[in-house]
Amino acid sequence: MKSSANTTSGTLALGINMPTRTVVFSGDSVFLTALNFRQCAGRAGRRGFDLLGNVVFQNVPRAKVCRLLSSRLPDLNGHFPITTTLVLRLFTLLHESKQSKYAVKAINTLLSQPRLFMGGPSFKEQTLHHLRFSIEYLRRQQLLDSNGATLNFAGLVSHLYFTENASFAFHALLKEGFFHKLCADIDNKEQATTETLMLVLSHLFGRVYCKQADEEYKENVVKPSSSLVFLPPLPDEASEVLNDHSEQILRIFTAYVQTFVEQHVHEADDHLPLTGLKAGSTNEEEVEIPAGIKSKVLPPTKIRSQFYALSGKSDKFESVADLCRTTRSGVFLEESVVPHVGLYPQELESPLNAYLLDFFKHGDINTLERANKIRKADVWFLLNDFSLVLATIITSLMNFMKLKPANDLDMLEIMGNLDAVEEAEDDSIAASETDGSKVDSVIADPMVQPEKPVMSKAKAKKLDSWEDAATAEDAAENRTAAKKAAAEKEEIRLGLSEAAWDGPGGEKGLIKVLKAFQKLQVDFNVKFKAMWA
Repeated sequence: MKSSANTTSGTLALGINMPTRTVVFSGDSVFLTALNFRQCAGRAGRRGFDLLGNVVFQNVPRAKVCRLLSSRLPDLNGHFPITTTLVLRLFTLLHESKQSKYAVKAINTLLSQPRLFMGGPSFKEQTLHHLRFSIEYLRRQQLLDSNGATLNFAGLVSHLYFTENASFAFHALLKEGFFHKLCADIDNKEQATTETLMLVLSHLFGRVYCKQADEEYKENVVKPSSSLVFLPPLPDEASEVLNDHSEQILRIFTAYVQTFVEQHVHEADDHLPLTGLKAGSTNEEEVEIPAGIKSKVLPPTKIRSQFYALSGKSDKFESVADLCRTTRSGVFLEESVVPHVGLYPQELESPLNAYLLDFFKHGDINTLERANKIRKADVWFLLNDFSLVLATIITSLMNFMKLKPANDLDMLEIMGNLDAVEEAEDDSIAASETDGSKVDSVIADPMVQPEKPVMSKAKAKKLDSWEDAATAEDAAENRTAAKKAAAEKEEIRLGLSEAAWDGPGGEKGLIKVLKAFQKLQVDFNVKFKAMWA
C-alpha cells in the first residue's frame, strides 16, 4: 500500500480523525511543543492496516528533535472559576429579578457545580473566600449596597465583562473624578481633551505588549514612522488614582489570603514553589550550628512561601503580582481574577503598544502593520472591540443620567440635568392626570429613601387607637434610624469615599464626560468606518 504523509497543523494536533502511515514535521516552529508533537505523532499508523507508524522530521534541529522525544507533557492547571464580574452579574440577576425562585436556584446551581471544587475541599474554601473578597471589593467601589442591590455604574462594569480587569480600573477613574477634571474644558480644548482621553483608554483596553523595544528597532522603524508605537505614560493624576486603587485591592486581598491560611492551611510549607518537590530532612533531631558561625533568624511568614522568604522578604507584598507568585504551598491564587491592572513601568516589564492612539491620530492601517507590528488580519477585530467599549460607556452614562439618545447635550448644560429630569416627571404626571388615572407614585431616585415610613391601610385597621398608630410609627422610625446608623457604620468601616457624581457639580461634570466620550466616538468611528470603503 502506498504510504501517505501529512504535515503538522493545529487541526491535526486537535485530534481530527485522519489516520495516516507517516506524519511529517516540516520546518521548525515556536508552536511545535511537546504537546503538539505527541498529538500529531499519535496520528501515525492506521488502525487495522499498519503495525507501526512513521514520524519524519524535516528541517528541524536535531537538538529540538531529541528534546521533543524525551520531554514530558505539561501539567494541566485549572483556572479560578469565580471572577469579580461574575459575582457582580449574579447580584444583578438576583436584584433585578427581585430574588425570584428561578434566580436563586440558578445561582445555587452555578455555585455548587463540581468543576468549582475539583481541587478538593481546600479549593472549595478558597473559592468561597474569593467570593467574599469580591463582595467586599464591590462594596468599597460602591457597586453593591449593604443589601446586595447593584448601584451606580454596576451595569457598565457588567457589560464590559470581556475587558476584565480594565473595566474596574475605568470605574475607579470615573469614581475618583479623574474624567470630571479631564473633560471639564471639552468645549474650549476639544482636541487636547479627546487625545488625552484616548491615551488613558489605550492604557486600559485592548492591551498589546511591545515585544521588541531595542535601540535598533527604535532607530530604523519607529523614528521614520508617523506612529508613536510605544504608548506614552499615563497622566500623573490617572496614575495616582490607579496606584491607590491597586494598593486598596492588595490590602483587601492580602487580608483574605491571611484569613484563609489561618483557618484552613495547617500543613508545613515544605514544597518548592516551581517544581513542587518536597524539601527538607525527615530527621527530627535539631542541627547544631558550629561555633564561630553567626546565624540570623528570619521572621516567620504566614502567606509568603518560606523559600522566597529566605531572601529576607516578609508578608508585606509590593504588588498583587508579588502576592500571587510568591504565596506558600496549599494556596492557589490566580492573578488574572483579581480586579487589578498593572501599569508600566511600575509593574510591567514590556511597554504597551500605542496602536489605538496611533490609529486615532492618523487612521492608517498600513502604518499599524509596518511600525506597530499589528497583523493586518487582526486590525479590524481590535478596533471593533474598542468601538464596542466606547458605545457601552456612552450608553451607560446616558442611562445613569436618564437621558435619551435624542437629548441635546448643549441644551442640557443650560437647563441643568436635574431640571430635565423634573421636567420629564411633570410630563408623565400631566399625561396620567389627563387620562383620568390617579398617580400613586412619582419617578424618584431609587437610592433616596423616604425620611418617614408610610403605614399601609391594612396595618392601620388592626390598630386600636391613634396612640397605637403613633407608637407603631415611632417604632418604624426607630428601626429606620437603626438601619441608617448601621449603614453609616459599615461605610466608615469600609472607608467609602464620596463618588465624583455625588459631589458638588457631579451631575454637570458627568454631562461634560458624556460629551467628551461622544466626540471621541465620532472621531474614532470616522477613521474606523473608512476601513470598510
